[in-house]
Amino acid sequence: MKDVFERFEFTGRVGEIYKGVRARLKSHDEREGTYTGFPDDGKTPFEDMFEKYANEPYIVREAYGIVESWLVSEIPFFEGDIIVGFPRPCRPVYEHFCRGITIEGGDERTERLSDEMVPFSYDEMQRRSAERVGDGERCGAMNATLWWTGGYQGHTVPSYPKLLSMGLDGVMAQIDEYDAKADPSDTKKRDFYRACRIIIDGMSRWIELHADKAALLAAEADGEKKEQLLTIEKTCRKVAHEVPETFLEAAQLMWFFCLWDWVDCVGRFDQYMYPFWRGEEDLDTLAAIFMKTWEHGVHNMTVGGVVPETGEDATNDITYHTLRIMRTMHETHPRMTVRVHEGTPHDLWGLIVLMWSEGMSDPTIASDKNAINGLMGYGVPLRDARDYSVLGCQEIEIPGKSNFGCEDGSINLAKILEYTLFNGRDMITGVKCGLDLGRLTDYKTFDGLWEAYVKEVEYITEMFCDCCNIGVDRRVANVSKLVKSTMTEACIERGLQHDEGGTVYNYGVVETAGHGAVADSLFALKTLVYEQKKLTLEEVYDALLSDFEGREDIRRMLLCVPKFGNNDEGADEMAARVLGQFWSEIRKYRSRRGDVFTGACSLLGGGIEYGKGTWAMADGRHKGDPLGNTIGPRTGSDKNGLTAMLSSVAKMPLHLGVGGTTCNVLIPTTMTATEENRENIISLMKTFSETGGQLAQITTAPLEDMKDAQIHPEDHGDLIVRLGGFSMKFIDFDVETQNEFIMRYAGSAE
Repeated sequence: MKDVFERFEFTGRVGEIYKGVRARLKSHDEREGTYTGFPDDGKTPFEDMFEKYANEPYIVREAYGIVESWLVSEIPFFEGDIIVGFPRPCRPVYEHFCRGITIEGGDERTERLSDEMVPFSYDEMQRRSAERVGDGERCGAMNATLWWTGGYQGHTVPSYPKLLSMGLDGVMAQIDEYDAKADPSDTKKRDFYRACRIIIDGMSRWIELHADKAALLAAEADGEKKEQLLTIEKTCRKVAHEVPETFLEAAQLMWFFCLWDWVDCVGRFDQYMYPFWRGEEDLDTLAAIFMKTWEHGVHNMTVGGVVPETGEDATNDITYHTLRIMRTMHETHPRMTVRVHEGTPHDLWGLIVLMWSEGMSDPTIASDKNAINGLMGYGVPLRDARDYSVLGCQEIEIPGKSNFGCEDGSINLAKILEYTLFNGRDMITGVKCGLDLGRLTDYKTFDGLWEAYVKEVEYITEMFCDCCNIGVDRRVANVSKLVKSTMTEACIERGLQHDEGGTVYNYGVVETAGHGAVADSLFALKTLVYEQKKLTLEEVYDALLSDFEGREDIRRMLLCVPKFGNNDEGADEMAARVLGQFWSEIRKYRSRRGDVFTGACSLLGGGIEYGKGTWAMADGRHKGDPLGNTIGPRTGSDKNGLTAMLSSVAKMPLHLGVGGTTCNVLIPTTMTATEENRENIISLMKTFSETGGQLAQITTAPLEDMKDAQIHPEDHGDLIVRLGGFSMKFIDFDVETQNEFIMRYAGSAE
């Protein structure tokens, strides 16, 4: 192949595709939500099918609705298309892998059918959560400041290898085989198989409609355009039923299923596509499929890593070319993750850091050592652990074999410490949410304080996991992942949908906020009050109660105690203790899907929102200040630079956080300006990946550029930053979030 450091050039047909996508590109938020289809066309496929099949089981009615929603949609072709396929229009009633059929509008008929289309509503989930907590007001306060349960679950990676090796007719034959084996009296399982058949048959018919349209357009065209359309027709006719043989056919079939999967996550793209790869002749097709993922907001694409069977390096030509294409586009979608390990080629490391040096926030890097060992610690066999993929906003799972929930819920540990210090009271809402264990002044020893905090964690965690499972119940009732179930190993074999435990691995995932603030607060109390006795419990309690009003002297003393993120042994040990205690606690509980809950930390803007709902803390933090958005230190608390911060994070028990624990890393372009600088960054990130780090997402925007962009946004349209899981242009964030970025990196840049 060409020099891996050479920019990818979009010329000829691909150049025209690029111009067309750029001209119709939707906003970041629309692509992030994958709402990139045409506007509402007024059609009502779900209402139509639920009326037509009124006497059928729910899962069958939903399947007919999904298929109809595609069959009645316009099939657009664009100038120069190599890969075809476009999302459904953005209608008021649609189905999504997060929650099943969703109603965001409609008419009287929609209202009349709503309970039939959505048997388990969001309101019902909230009612059951309040019932579990025991009090509606208390549950409301917890939802506002402590946790978020069941509101969003769903990212998974289907088995694209299964799709490409079996073809749609092969999948249909598999469904028929297991249906024939099923107990005739097991109507639930037979209904599941029937629904899966409806989905696969409908997808084949929808693909054939693309072939029909290509043939119709070809009849009216001539020359090169006619040949292009005839190739599209031939490709679509083939993949509507048969196993793909060429890279073009594989890419087209992969994209068709990706659309039906809500343009979610595409897994180890370079691995399952490589058997079809024929080199230079497939470059245009590779660029074309990449542009589809860009235009429609694919949430994550993973490349690199190791071969599952042998553990050898898996880097190939597609690995490099996808990064070269992304480098040329300099965009925020698709999110890209490169898996790295001891045998990762130096050229691949060099290309990664070169992209960072040019202002890119992708790719993220994922440590094979940490992720594979962590997965094996939860019982995943070595072969499957080696095949992990990153998905969503930096979560981890086994593609085609798992349903980790991808955000069963998130929880604010800082709030639990607040309950501990104020006798179970939420100081923001005034509602009693925790246990009657006492207030800060009652804990005469640090061990007593720690024991009270642990009791509060245990009490809250049981309720929290129960409420997360109510969210799972909702998704089971609403059959939220029917399309995914057709292309996930074990679902067909077991006759179970995703959220019923149909997949091989069914761990729960809990996003974790506030661990840094809790650790820093406990360490400050341990140091200043219990050990050095420079402050009394009463002094600190009164200062916290008033949010340090008139007690800036106490706040300054608390701020001066070493903090997690600065490679201080005592502070880091406390952070590891806090995180390990909670992630060990959630492991005592099982997701309704079947396996235990695991830890994660990739919060998007959650650290900002949870911070708003958290009272003043003993680390010197004011009421309402941000908490961290990732596994790193609390915003602004790391002062000793990048190396120290990464060393601190690598000490954490991230093997318990196999749901995905990403770390925000600032590597401004000023740090990668020379080849020598870039080599130093490679060494630093290798060390992080080999000594305990798991995921690192990069912001390359210099601090001064962020500050200037607030004043002169017109000069910084290409300034890209990372927010706890996704990339976005700095000027597109609100001022509050921009300020959090600046505060976050002020210390790291010193």
